[in-house]
Amino acid sequence: MKYQAGVSLVQLLISTMLGLLLSTALLNMLYATILSNQLKLAIETVQENSALAGYFLRRDLNGIGFKSCFEQPLSHLNILSKGSVAGLLNSSAYPQGIKNQYKQSDAISFITALDAPAELINDMATVHASVDLAAKTKLKEGQEILITDCESADLFKVSSIWNYRLTHDAIDNVDANLSVSYARGSLVYPLTRISYKLAKGVSGRTGLYRKVNSSRYQELIPNVQQMRIFYGLRNKLERKVTYQRANAALDLSSLVSLRIELVLMSARAVLRHKMYYQNTVGEKIQASDKRFYKYHQLIIALRNSLYVQG
Repeated sequence: MKYQAGVSLVQLLISTMLGLLLSTALLNMLYATILSNQLKLAIETVQENSALAGYFLRRDLNGIGFKSCFEQPLSHLNILSKGSVAGLLNSSAYPQGIKNQYKQSDAISFITALDAPAELINDMATVHASVDLAAKTKLKEGQEILITDCESADLFKVSSIWNYRLTHDAIDNVDANLSVSYARGSLVYPLTRISYKLAKGVSGRTGLYRKVNSSRYQELIPNVQQMRIFYGLRNKLERKVTYQRANAALDLSSLVSLRIELVLMSARAVLRHKMYYQNTVGEKIQASDKRFYKYHQLIIALRNSLYVQG
């Protein structure tokens, strides 16, 4: 009886140990699966954020320098508006990059065309007459409008809209009179001032912020650690493009492209060891934490003939 009792106790201990070992193995497998899923989700999120940042930046930057069929430089544009678009154009027609605006990251402001054009359906009787557009026009009060017949061009702020008829009163513009009385068929384009910068978000981490005209900055992409902006300048003699960091002192008369470099990171630590990643200087550096990091570069060729002549 004692022998049988001893055997039963040994069997119980062995089965208990096997159960503990099996439970530990299952827990380790479950933990490894959780970590793997967290890493996969973090990588997918960072990749989605980089793609989304690229989409917005490319869409906004592609319209830089747009002036429709007006072939003269922007210095020949008759600027009447008192709005933010006019304010930037009066200081510089070029994209304004600010070096090291926040934590060694740059900021940029520029004028772009984001929306489809509208067409005049009636001749303007006088230079201060209203601008009559076709129906289903998605223009709003307060928008700054480029109007051109290819020979002349004005920038004015819409004072009011009634039945697709725009007014341009002196209260919103330096003058209520346009430079010419535009004829039927002239084109109207809303212009937008866009600004990008990095700032600390509600999470306490740095994110990419976007501002439209005079509205407030809104966080567009979270967990963006760094952004640097480079001007692509063409040497007319050598026909080569060299990139220089955004700087107000640069001569931008030969500007042909922009290069935006971003470093994005995961929201939390998902790695077992600190990773190495490429920064905006082209160096391989080790991260200060166990988050996942990704370098993203975007080059935008300025398609419009605003800057480079000849």
